Amino acid sequence: TEQEVAQAIIRSAIDFKKDPWPKVLDNAKDLVKKMLNLDPKQRLTTQEVLEHSWLQNAKKAPNVPLGEIVKVRLKQFSVMNKVKKRAL
Repeated sequence: TEQEVAQAIIRSAIDFKKDPWPKVLDNAKDLVKKMLNLDPKQRLTTQEVLEHSWLQNAKKAPNVPLGEIVKVRLKQFSVMNKVKKRAL
């Protein structure tokens, strides 16, 4: 549900077994996990994100359509990020 997605975002807990994640490369999932780390000292910096191997090899990654659910979840993440920033 949308509520579960919002809670997962707040906790930075993503279920990589649910759609669309099984279709996503392990390297991309690694990047997402590291960007969502709750500990700001361990979370990737912008520079580290840009240097991550998944982005460095982006031209080699398959172009797989992930569907509408990804768009919805990204929107929810964006909204929740704003809420989290206000809370801090």
